[in-house]
Amino acid sequence: MSLFSRAIGLVIAPRKEWDAIVAEEISITDIYRNYIVYLAAIPPFASFVSSWLFGYYSHTTLTYVHASFAAGLWRAVVQYAFSLPAIFLIAFVLSMIAPHFDGKTDDRRALILAACSYTPAWLAAIFGLVPGLRFLDFLGFWGIYIFYLGAPRMLRVPRDNVDVFTVVGMAVTMATGALHGRIVHFIAPGLMI
Repeated sequence: MSLFSRAIGLVIAPRKEWDAIVAEEISITDIYRNYIVYLAAIPPFASFVSSWLFGYYSHTTLTYVHASFAAGLWRAVVQYAFSLPAIFLIAFVLSMIAPHFDGKTDDRRALILAACSYTPAWLAAIFGLVPGLRFLDFLGFWGIYIFYLGAPRMLRVPRDNVDVFTVVGMAVTMATGALHGRIVHFIAPGLMI
């Protein structure tokens, strides 16, 4: 299945798309090479282009600032490079905690679950390119529902436990996102001109 049709299928008809995903045999290499590397590039580079072309409001200086091309590109590259292992870290933790919710440990299927659940957030980052539309990032929250539908199929979490597992999955994702942000800020603090 193509990247575009998979992403659109997850957003438009997630139940049907999960049925198709479960029937496929997708390796970790395939999910990275054919899906994650492309979609994970959207947020850092949309943010880079927007901050470079249009700038953003700095709460430190109380003015609009523009990222320099080199500093903005460096930050985007670092953000992208660390997002690839971050998604695997999320998947690894989900796989490890699944048995505590009567599910099954499976790193490959947990990575598919994490990547598919992240799809709306990655796609919603496109709105960051246009000033004033950044608020549409909230559309990425559709990924919670995609996760909710996928957890029983991918990690065999029973329906009775999937609500709590989804909340724990959100906590794992937020904690990993915070760690990712701190590492990126430490390596590429976002030098401005």
